[in-house]
Amino acid sequence: MEEQEKKLPEERVEQEQSFQELIRGKYREDYLAALRKALSAQAREVNRYLAYRELMAQAETARSRHPEFDLEKELENPAFARLLCGGVDPCTAYEVIHRREREDCSRRLAENACRPQENGLGNTSLATVSKPDPKALTRAERKLLRRRAARGEEIVW
Repeated sequence: MEEQEKKLPEERVEQEQSFQELIRGKYREDYLAALRKALSAQAREVNRYLAYRELMAQAETARSRHPEFDLEKELENPAFARLLCGGVDPCTAYEVIHRREREDCSRRLAENACRPQENGLGNTSLATVSKPDPKALTRAERKLLRRRAARGEEIVW
């Protein structure tokens, strides 16, 4: 066992030395090209991840301004996707794509604001005052009114 333990580190050192000789020697350019390729792929992956995080943060901002905003649904629209690829933030892209809808909505709100109030819907009280008709009172209601009048209460119509 002790011999194997001693051999392993020695073999490992020899392998490391031969590897170093190969990458410094005739395979140096191939090694460097493979290393560049791996590092480039890793950098692209990191950039993709950072862009995704930035897009999600911007989507949250857009959702706070426009509660109906749904990034997945909007990405199905090619025009929206082109705007994002062009560097436009999601909130601005959403506003550009849905400009007509927003204008129509604001126009309808403005039209409704200019519309006269319907009867009973003004700033005055919503309660309607009407005088009761004594002929429409039930027998129990009339009896109650008589009792109240007998106690001295003044009944006003």
